[in-house]
Amino acid sequence: MGYDRASYQRNKADALFRMGFHAEVIGKIEEAAAKYERAVKADPSHYQSYVQLSRLHERKGDTEKAASYMKAARRCRVGEPVGSSVLARKRTPAPALISRVLEVPEEETPDPAGDALVRSMLPRTWDHFFARFDSLREIQRLAAPVVLRGDNAMIIAPTASGKTEAIFAPLAERLMAEGWPGLSVLYISPTKALAEDIAQRLIGMVDGLGIRVAQRNGDTKTLDERDPQNILVTTPESLDSLMSWRPECLRGLRAMVLDELHMLDGNYRGDQLRILLRRLARATSASPAIYATTAIVSDPEGMAARYMTDGVLVRSGGGRGIEYRIVPTIEHAARHFREMGARKALLFCNTPQEAEELARSELKRYFPRSIVKVHHGKLDASMRSDAENALRNGKDVICACTSTLEVGVDIGDIDLVILVRRPRSVASLSQRIGRGNRREDRIKVIAVASTAGEALYYEKVFNAVSRSEYDTARYEFDRSVAVQQILSSLAGGRRCPDDNIFSMFDGLLPESDVQQILSHLAENGWIELDENDWVATDRVGELGPRVFSNIPGHDSIQVVDMATGSTVGRIGLPVDNIFILAGQAWLVRERDKGRVLVTAVDEGTEVANFSSYDRYGAFFDMLPYALRLRMRQGRESQEGDGPARERIEL
Repeated sequence: MGYDRASYQRNKADALFRMGFHAEVIGKIEEAAAKYERAVKADPSHYQSYVQLSRLHERKGDTEKAASYMKAARRCRVGEPVGSSVLARKRTPAPALISRVLEVPEEETPDPAGDALVRSMLPRTWDHFFARFDSLREIQRLAAPVVLRGDNAMIIAPTASGKTEAIFAPLAERLMAEGWPGLSVLYISPTKALAEDIAQRLIGMVDGLGIRVAQRNGDTKTLDERDPQNILVTTPESLDSLMSWRPECLRGLRAMVLDELHMLDGNYRGDQLRILLRRLARATSASPAIYATTAIVSDPEGMAARYMTDGVLVRSGGGRGIEYRIVPTIEHAARHFREMGARKALLFCNTPQEAEELARSELKRYFPRSIVKVHHGKLDASMRSDAENALRNGKDVICACTSTLEVGVDIGDIDLVILVRRPRSVASLSQRIGRGNRREDRIKVIAVASTAGEALYYEKVFNAVSRSEYDTARYEFDRSVAVQQILSSLAGGRRCPDDNIFSMFDGLLPESDVQQILSHLAENGWIELDENDWVATDRVGELGPRVFSNIPGHDSIQVVDMATGSTVGRIGLPVDNIFILAGQAWLVRERDKGRVLVTAVDEGTEVANFSSYDRYGAFFDMLPYALRLRMRQGRESQEGDGPARERIEL
């Protein structure tokens, strides 16, 4: 066998880089710099060592050396074609800065007697929900009696533990036994993709029981408003719209399911949901039971108290172990992907912009274009469905995605989860890694850490997640929600007494803030007092459906492929002449009202960035200046340690 000096030098540089990074993690900066220097001497094209040297010298204040090393990094940052790339090289395994296996503290054990007891409680629905399983999961045994009693409950269990069946089997049993008429169960999903998936799953589960399931979200509307179905699957924004235009459909509600609540809690969408629940309580003839589900939460009592009264905590143990590797670059992640024998992977980003740029620039350097997919909320439903089908049925799929694939969408078994960007919360990280290896007892995950601090953060978080031990930072109610909910509650010509407005925010905002917001909206011509009632002006009607959503990015336009006539998705305004969407560069050919007609252009074309979104709600700019300033100052003080809301002590 011949001696490959280039491969030897590259492997030597990789090993030195890994040692340097370990030294940097534990604070030995000078030792780290020496290792990086040796790495670039061994392999003068070792990009990541140049980058780390640049960062170290920048921290020291030596901007000249920092710039020199970064210049060297840019010189060696040259893409390699698929087939002769790093993936095809014969060399020692790619370096992992940190590699660990965390086993589950305790595993579930079968309980035939417990299964038999639950079966006796569900004579009508058992076969439809559980006949295909050998035994129940612990959360299903624990939750069934609670739901049958009608108690409010927070259902806490690991990903893929059967929480949906745990709630809906006893709910369907009650619906049939008690003869609940019309729309009686409301399922609220954090994402449209999950809503679509859960609706299809429920339709299959209740087939033959005479229970009808409908959807109502931004992509799909199957609700019969004249004769509502028994179960409605929706999102907070679509629920807001329904309450404004068809409130009579909701008067017979008996139960509500708040699925994957951690994805909503602690942000403006969760705050909107809290207000909607208060408004629903006034609109319904009965007091619906509330069931919230989450895979992981640090303060279940606190979360439950924000959405329900007298909530019972139902929590199961078990879960799966975590096998994780922390690597410095996407290139290293790609090498590990091949060396682990993986075929399907989810690469999680935080924004559509990151997912699009990752798919177009990085992934297509290391993988064939045909297997690279993109999934995020700005893509058309058909484009998201294509990616989901590829993941579900394909053999080789690499999908750059956002939180749209964090939760229960059926995408089959995923070999590997790659965290390209640090998630905004520990709960989100737990959900993302839980999407992998659902048929195995151990999750396989790779985290890309570009700095020593990030590597240490990931190691601490993975350990915390395995033990469900971490703290939650304080969150303050988002005042932009007050603007949105005031306007939403008045949309369609409805009237609202002063007292009702203040009661919506009781305990959430000071009365002085609510009064300030009301006065500001009135001064700017959005609302006015008619005797003792607040009413909306014509300006609110001009907002159209946007009044029901506080999600930024509504100022967007439809993108249509001229070659096929199909909708690609939506992109924020203003639209550049060339932009990225669905992992493809597009050239604008025609513009008309509400859409742009585009054609695909060459991969080498220089393109503008995909539009990104602000961290504040869409109605933030309609707040009085003093409240906006206060929110910014509060947010900056809370986020000073990084993007994760749940903080790990490092």
